[in-house]
Amino acid sequence: MLQSIRRALPIPQIPVHVVVCGTSVLASGWLLANDSIKPIAVYLLQIYLAF
Repeated sequence: MLQSIRRALPIPQIPVHVVVCGTSVLASGWLLANDSIKPIAVYLLQIYLAF
């Protein structure tokens, strides 16, 4: 039964790094939208990513 479902529904092969990057961006956006991240953490992350 699982073989027939797998044949009927094509599952795209998405690279792992794309899934990880997308998940981290969405999670960060969700936390920022809900004010769950302290502003100092965002500031330190920006400094880290700048270099």
